[in-house]
Amino acid sequence: MPHSWWRFLFISLALAASCQPSTPTEQGTTPPPVPDSMQPAVVLPAPRAPDTVDWMGKGLPEKAATDTTFQIDGKLYRLRLSATADSAHMLRVKVSGRTGEAYAADSSAPEPEVVQGPAGRYLIQLQDAAGRTVLRKEFHKPDFYAVAPPDEVVVSLPAPPQFLGYYPNMGGLAFWQLLGIPDSDVGTYVFYMLDLRGQVRELSFGNQFGEGRADCAPLPAPGGAAFLTCDRLLRVGRPPLPLQKPHADLALARFLSDSTLLTIYQYGEYAVTYDSAGHAESMEWKVPPRMQNQPNAFVLNFEGMKLAQFRYQGFSEGLGYTVPRAYVPTTDTYYLLDEERGLQLIDKKNPTATREVKFRQMSRFRSPRKLSEVRFVLTAGSQYEFYVDKSRPERIRYRRLPLEG
Repeated sequence: MPHSWWRFLFISLALAASCQPSTPTEQGTTPPPVPDSMQPAVVLPAPRAPDTVDWMGKGLPEKAATDTTFQIDGKLYRLRLSATADSAHMLRVKVSGRTGEAYAADSSAPEPEVVQGPAGRYLIQLQDAAGRTVLRKEFHKPDFYAVAPPDEVVVSLPAPPQFLGYYPNMGGLAFWQLLGIPDSDVGTYVFYMLDLRGQVRELSFGNQFGEGRADCAPLPAPGGAAFLTCDRLLRVGRPPLPLQKPHADLALARFLSDSTLLTIYQYGEYAVTYDSAGHAESMEWKVPPRMQNQPNAFVLNFEGMKLAQFRYQGFSEGLGYTVPRAYVPTTDTYYLLDEERGLQLIDKKNPTATREVKFRQMSRFRSPRKLSEVRFVLTAGSQYEFYVDKSRPERIRYRRLPLEG
């Protein structure tokens, strides 16, 4: 039977029913059977909640747990992490230049060429709810020589890794391991991932511990399509996307949304000068002239495609790079401070529309604060207070504040 006839009949019956009086005790009647030729009503999905999360501000908890209970496919599991040193067995490797005399294998040598440290074991155990061991994996210091300076690894005091979570689509259990010179700011973070059989799915350099550390935290992408290890972007069913560049430091790597991330670089590298005896005398960071004005900040999708690029020098260095920034949910915009220039704006929903608002384009703040404004404070060499129009992200008032303390 043609659909149009049934639509006419249905509408006619509905109009007739709506015209009949009803009483409080009246019950709904059973609707007539729906002919097989009619299609069932389509249930539309609920509208997606707006993404107002500051993904650039996400980080790891300050205190890592060594005994964790969590679920895999609805079943409880217990993960226990430990690390031990074995001073009865000493390891020796050649010096790379940063460990120093305190760990020299031959203390009588004028300049140490070999350092030593205790053997170390890193143990990962996963048990089910009944206490049965599901996974048991041991790492030893030499396992990390390929992804961290061996002399730093040898002299390090073994510490348990930090559990980052279980990500089955990425390969399994993710961990963050610190290896470094004791009581110093010299070290390396290593990322690794194990499947539930204890097989290593990923083992790679992650980040520096002190100088040269990227402003980055090892985290999954919103939605789980990728995982940022800081050194690279792991992707489901695809090879990792390297984020390092030659002749440059990675200053920042952060997710912007569930499909984009931002990378910022400090171009250049250290040039070492030597004295007449061939000993290192000084180090100076030098930037090749051709790179001094090149874009060094890139908005990427997970394919590695550049969606936007710009020049940004607002990061501080110190013991690791830091990019002063804020996210304003009402404008859906990230604001990056460059104390010499102004603010760099990145629209989360449309990151190709990045733009810079220089200080001279902003108005000086004068009380009172407007109801249409959102306030945030950023600190670099000085402290700045910004007032952003909720409906126009580029309309900004600001003032410089005295630093506290």
